Amino acid sequence: MATNRTKVPRPLARQLLVEAGHRCAIPTCRATPLEIAHIVPWHRVQRHDFHNMIVLCPNCHTRFDRGDIDRQAMFRYKELLRLSDPNRVAPEDPSPRAGLIRAYRLFQNEMTRWHKSISDLVAAVVLSSTGFPIENLRRCRSAASVARAATDKLGELGDEGVAEAANHVFDWFRHWADDVFDLKPSVFSRSGDDYEEWKQERFMAFVVLHEEVCAALDLDPTELDFFEAERDGQELPQVSLGTRGLWETDE
Repeated sequence: MATNRTKVPRPLARQLLVEAGHRCAIPTCRATPLEIAHIVPWHRVQRHDFHNMIVLCPNCHTRFDRGDIDRQAMFRYKELLRLSDPNRVAPEDPSPRAGLIRAYRLFQNEMTRWHKSISDLVAAVVLSSTGFPIENLRRCRSAASVARAATDKLGELGDEGVAEAANHVFDWFRHWADDVFDLKPSVFSRSGDDYEEWKQERFMAFVVLHEEVCAALDLDPTELDFFEAERDGQELPQVSLGTRGLWETDE
C-alpha cells in the first residue's frame, strides 16, 4: 500500500460490504474472504468514493489487478449490485459513472440510427422521380429528435468537455442532414477522396468524444469499449432540418 494512501473509513467499508451481501461482488463467484478494491485505481483518483469501490474476494481482486477482468466489466458488476438491492434509497439514481456510460451508449446508438435515416433519405432522393419520399422524411426527422435528446442527456451527465464534444458530433450530423434537405449537389456526388475525408472527419469527432467521456470517468480511452449500443425512451425535442420548409411536411 502506498504510504500516502489513507485507510478506508469504517462506515464506507461497512456500506460496501452490505451492498455486496458480504460476498464477492462478481455474481459467478460470491466467495469469501473479502477485500475492498478501487475500480479506477487509488493512484489515479486519490480518494475513497463509494461509486468507485467494490468488494471482491482475493482471487477476483488479483484477476482484476492483472487485467483478466477489465474496468468496464467491474463498473457493470457495481451497477448490478445497485439494481439488485431492494432497499436502495434512490433506485432511479444510478452511480454517476454508470449513468454517464449509459448516456454515452444511448448517444452512440441514436447517432447510428440518425446516420442510417439520413443515408436512406439520400438513396431515396436519388431513386425518386417525385421529390422527397415522405416516409424517409419522417424517419429522418424522428431520428434527429432522438439524437438531440440523447446529446442533451449526455451533456447533462458529463462535464463541459463531454458536452462540447457531443454537440460537435451532433452538429456534424446536423450539417449533413441540412445539406440533404437543401438538395445540395455535393451531397449526392462526392468523389472517392472526398468521401474518405468526410468519413475520417466523422470518425475523429467520435474519437474526441470518447476521449472526453473517458477523462470524465477517470479511465484510459482503451479501458472503455469505443462503441456499444443501448437504447431507452425519452421525451423528444423537435429539430428542424434544412431551409426549404420540408420540416413541416406531415403528409
